[in-house]
Amino acid sequence: MTEHKEHRLDGVDRQRVTVADLLSYPALQLRLVAGAAGLTRSVSWAHVSELDDPTPWLLGAEMIMTTGLAMPRSAAGQRAYLERLDDAGVAALAVSAQLHMPPLRQAFHAAAEERGMPVLEVPLAVPFIAVAQEVAAAVQEDARHRLGAQLQVFGALRWLTSENLDTAELFSRLENLSGYAIYLCTRQGRPLLPGVPAPDPSLLPRSADAPPTIPGGFALPVPSPGGPAG
Repeated sequence: MTEHKEHRLDGVDRQRVTVADLLSYPALQLRLVAGAAGLTRSVSWAHVSELDDPTPWLLGAEMIMTTGLAMPRSAAGQRAYLERLDDAGVAALAVSAQLHMPPLRQAFHAAAEERGMPVLEVPLAVPFIAVAQEVAAAVQEDARHRLGAQLQVFGALRWLTSENLDTAELFSRLENLSGYAIYLCTRQGRPLLPGVPAPDPSLLPRSADAPPTIPGGFALPVPSPGGPAG
């Protein structure tokens, strides 16, 4: 089980794509409205939704963009809308500065601050497709660096195994090389090897084809030698 944290390639620290990164792109002209505590959240995709509840179609770590058609008018409705998105693992909510957006209630702002759920404002002059393209390009670049890190790991495994390291030290070296936090457990969530921590059981997928349970990372069942997936 791996959780994306950072990459170290060619001596340079490279971070995953975050909400803060998107705020720093001058071309997007995004403005933070609420939820500053969540600026380090990973963003895997940007998608437009005008549904009151898009969560059944989400995998987590998306930035949802809306012109306001999906936004309830009441304070209770707005709070519930934001909480649904946050519970589904949405990285951020980006709202149009004008168009159909109703006034955002105090309860909505309070929920965003309490949960650290970033709410961004997109100026009318910036089309949503431009935001989506920037996110896609950033994620693609991030994936390219991750691939490079993974290739480094495979190459390093050869010399790591020749050093006769114990299990804990081996996995610690792999974490440093890959930029991932690494966990290993049985299918039931119990530790599998001494010195290698097991993850929170709530993060384990229910099946091999289940969607990622960690925004920006993965929890995958792997086959154990001579037995069922573990």
